Amino acid sequence: MDTETKKPVQTFRDGAIGVSVWKRDGNQGEFYEFTLSRSYKKTDDEAGYAQTFREYNEQALVALIGQASAFIREQSEQSASQAA
Repeated sequence: MDTETKKPVQTFRDGAIGVSVWKRDGNQGEFYEFTLSRSYKKTDDEAGYAQTFREYNEQALVALIGQASAFIREQSEQSASQAA
């Protein structure tokens, strides 16, 4: 089992909202996916992360999902051209 912590291949941020792009290995080869998070400060000044959002996060979410999707398309196109 791989004990090394995997890190995202790319992260995009807009204020407290972030999207991380991950490279995965599946039965049919490599693929990319993304996760969304919202950072906040806990009462003890530690950073916390949530996967829930408010209505005022909509514009940041839409923009970041677009950036992540464009990045994934670029990576997929590069992989396809290198395999050809």
